[in-house]
Amino acid sequence: MTVKLRYIKWREGRPRLTHGPRERAMGLLDRDLIDPDTGRWLTYEQAKEVSDKHAAEVARLRSIGARALPPKPARIGTVEDLLEDWLASQDVRKLAPSSIASYRKASRAIIFRPESREQAADRRKRERAAAVLGVTVPERERERIASATPSSIQPPEMRALFNYLKSVRGHHMALAAIAALSAAFSWGRESAKWRLKTNPRIDMQFDRPAGRVVMITMEEFTALVAAADAMGRASIGDAIYLGLFTGQRQTDRLALRDEGLQHGRRHFRQSKTGALVAIKETPQLAERLAGAKARVAALKLRLGLREMPDTIVVDENTGKPYNEHTYRHLFAEIRDLAIKGHGDVAPCPTLAFTNENSGAPDFKHDQDLRDTCVMLLDRSGSDLMSICDVTGHSYQSAQMIMKHYRARNPERADAAIDRLVAFISTTEFGQRNS
Repeated sequence: MTVKLRYIKWREGRPRLTHGPRERAMGLLDRDLIDPDTGRWLTYEQAKEVSDKHAAEVARLRSIGARALPPKPARIGTVEDLLEDWLASQDVRKLAPSSIASYRKASRAIIFRPESREQAADRRKRERAAAVLGVTVPERERERIASATPSSIQPPEMRALFNYLKSVRGHHMALAAIAALSAAFSWGRESAKWRLKTNPRIDMQFDRPAGRVVMITMEEFTALVAAADAMGRASIGDAIYLGLFTGQRQTDRLALRDEGLQHGRRHFRQSKTGALVAIKETPQLAERLAGAKARVAALKLRLGLREMPDTIVVDENTGKPYNEHTYRHLFAEIRDLAIKGHGDVAPCPTLAFTNENSGAPDFKHDQDLRDTCVMLLDRSGSDLMSICDVTGHSYQSAQMIMKHYRARNPERADAAIDRLVAFISTTEFGQRNS
């Protein structure tokens, strides 16, 4: 049932003292109800105590016709409030959509405790039920730092946050969260509302993960596609094919439109950015894309849709393009099936391995298809510029990927020696020493 207390409104579980015109005319002001010592929002019991005392004070002021004393300066809000104000600021709104999305994702990692896919689905189910019943929507559990005041965050707290997020959300997300919080603090120093005095991130150093370069073998590629098809998710098999034979990023592949063959090259258009990717078509990809086109046509009939998205990869359940969150979780389920095997899907345990950098258990990821494309192009004899023209990598990143795996290719070394022998035999040096 909805929680009701006099003069108090609840915003997703956060109590705020509010007044009508009559009370405001008496000099009473609205304010958030936060414990000044802990920086946490008041509990229901604490808020009820404030409500009762405030109602008595309002009654007293009315009876004597007096105005309230001038309020003390408003207390600054929480880290969550700071992040919300920063994300709504012009400084963030002017950024590219992808940058805004990354900052929002990092901010959520600071505010909310991590939850499994099952927990998230259960929470959304309860939220829908609460909306139908007209009762208070259940809150997602928040991290303690969300209710702390910005002034309480110093370098030790920043370090503790990084170490905690690194353990529960991964190294990359921990770095992204620190970057987002630091940007919010820097913005808050120049904000007329916040007027923060310092940014605790300044002069702190955070370790970065070693570069991760992992190759997916053809056996693993085949196992992933077979598992996707077996699960009724041939669309994800299509995305896997696009990853190996175009080297495009996952987010870009999910938004690709097929604009057909032109001069022997398959033209793909980014549905979000409008960027064109033109790549010479391989027989394997041509066959898979033909199947994808037929499946999308059948899907339109099955779902009774008037229009289908023009992306290549379409979610079989919704008839819409995948969002990254759904795709990531489904890929993990497909990988698990490929590892264990089932029915006609032979087990492929090498999709799980021990990361040589961290020594921790790891898995082959969808993003590894992009690195694999670089390495296969390299091994097939393509030069660096050609590889970057296909995949869109920078020269530096493509060179790093190739450097990591070239030492593990004895066939390349053998071929190099054979070319050296052939070259020497045709030169004056070789003839003199024959």
